[in-house]
Amino acid sequence: MSATVGAHYISEKISKVRWLPEKLTQSERFVTGTWDMENNFVRVWRLHVNPYAENVEHTPRCNDKVAIEGDVTGLEFVNDDIFAVGCSDGRLSLFNVHRAVEEDQIRRIAHSERLHEFKCSHANAPCTAINVYGTDVATVGEDGRLNVMNANNLNQVKRTIDADSMSLLTVSYVNQHQVVTANRMGVIRMFDVRTAGDGQPKISFMAACQDTKSSNFVSAMITHPMQQHILICGSEEGSITVWDLRHLNYPASYLSAHSSPITDIGFHRQDPSKLFTAAEAGEVWMWSEKKQLIDASQNDSSSAWLSGDRLRAMVNVDGVLTNIRKAINSFDVHGSRMVCGSDTEAVYIVNDV
Repeated sequence: MSATVGAHYISEKISKVRWLPEKLTQSERFVTGTWDMENNFVRVWRLHVNPYAENVEHTPRCNDKVAIEGDVTGLEFVNDDIFAVGCSDGRLSLFNVHRAVEEDQIRRIAHSERLHEFKCSHANAPCTAINVYGTDVATVGEDGRLNVMNANNLNQVKRTIDADSMSLLTVSYVNQHQVVTANRMGVIRMFDVRTAGDGQPKISFMAACQDTKSSNFVSAMITHPMQQHILICGSEEGSITVWDLRHLNYPASYLSAHSSPITDIGFHRQDPSKLFTAAEAGEVWMWSEKKQLIDASQNDSSSAWLSGDRLRAMVNVDGVLTNIRKAINSFDVHGSRMVCGSDTEAVYIVNDV
């Protein structure tokens, strides 16, 4: 890889980062959420050409910020201008970005009631993750609850499911009606959010682990953007497990990857042949399908991720970021540019990904 990396120190630990959506051009704006700070903020940044710095094309500058109550635990765009933010106080907020020629602005336009609470103490339970499908937003928390809301009305919860008896760590939509959650013991469950029953999962299965006597929690997961039945999970032990949700007798593929827990996992938005993983050791890797294996047909054989033991030979692995020494918590890729947020109180801009 011939990627160039620029490190920009901002004196805040970044938990979540996302590029603003742009349809026809390379995005120059991104938003961040912080954690583990005395005062936490959601900020909008804009890249500016820096003629003075050597080997650095652009420098990010904060255009606007909004203080938020607690740590930011989830951040996803609902449309081009509105994004949802999950917070450790158990609530969900919506923010609007106003693009301008000079200074972009953000403002909070909606704030939910408490979505997550511990049953015995009635104290706030942190929201641990969110995921978006269209205008629907799913949240999970340390209380084991799954909530589904519509971004057009945060005052009303569409569906509440007591999904688990322990903390849920991550959530992902399979399609509009099916949601997958994972708990701290590595149990993955899929729910149909249309059913009005007692919240019984449609499917349950365990995360794969090198040591069959140990649990291995799923720390991040995502479905393939073109084949939603392919679920890719990053785990506590640093491995990647691929599941075919139509055939759950055993994992479709299993890869030993990082030496530390995977913190984020995601596909390139414009090129689904590229998968990225970030880890607590301060690494971001790119897993790209080998070109000769990419097929225009929609057959399952066109996906390297369902290749079992042959998967390692069917993908190339490149280190995008290495030796950062502290956790890379979040990343996003738009066009040829990646932005990463970390516990080093810096954002990293990677060009030519």
